[in-house]
Amino acid sequence: MCRVLIASPVETDRAFLKQIFAEHFFNVTFLEDALSAEEAYKRSLDNRLDMLILDISGSSDEIFQYKTNIVKQYPNIKVILLDKKANFKHIQTAIRCAAIDYIVKPLDEDECKSAIHRAILALNQVSLLHYERKSITNTVKESANQMMQYVHEYFNEEINLETLARFMHLNKSYVSRFFKETVGMTFSSYLRHYRIEQAKKLLRTSELTITEVAEEVGYPDLTYFSRIFKKETNYTPNEFKQIFQGEHIPADFAFVEGE
Repeated sequence: MCRVLIASPVETDRAFLKQIFAEHFFNVTFLEDALSAEEAYKRSLDNRLDMLILDISGSSDEIFQYKTNIVKQYPNIKVILLDKKANFKHIQTAIRCAAIDYIVKPLDEDECKSAIHRAILALNQVSLLHYERKSITNTVKESANQMMQYVHEYFNEEINLETLARFMHLNKSYVSRFFKETVGMTFSSYLRHYRIEQAKKLLRTSELTITEVAEEVGYPDLTYFSRIFKKETNYTPNEFKQIFQGEHIPADFAFVEGE
């Protein structure tokens, strides 16, 4: 589940962004909208955040300080900044604080989709932006979210369509068809993608051995894990670990420590 907070005084911008989420992204929950960076900070005190979309139009140092305080609480948060016009100082700050994107208004749908897509991937989740699916209602989407939450909670266990069907109290064939039509990929594909994303995260950020990583993400057979990982990433797990370990710096971390 990706917990998102949109902080902007402009109601039409907030509605525009939520519509993009509703049409193109799954497994997202919103905190109550904030009208300012200060409100966003207050929301963050009682609620964990994964993604912050913050309007910095006409911003002062105070706004950036509130954002910095949020990042100190959640070093892995992904931040997208909105601005009413291009501002070199703001762009420079966005780069220094490792924001996912800096978007100048008026908001463009494709630009916003791309930024959100990259933020979700940076959280080691599956975006689904580029997977075709049928038009769905909110009720159907809620059922799909429930199924994906099942994957997120039990991905490191021995789960499959049968266990998912039992969890949902539904027929296995129906669940298989529903998942593919609604999410845009099969259940097994989603499970595999999610497991590999979690493996990539562990390989980058932990000291676990390859065998331990494989077990942590639900692949007790190391040979099978290595084959799947290579197919998904074009790297063996060992190659990935050697190249990318320690590369990931949590959003804003270096900038925050320098404040």
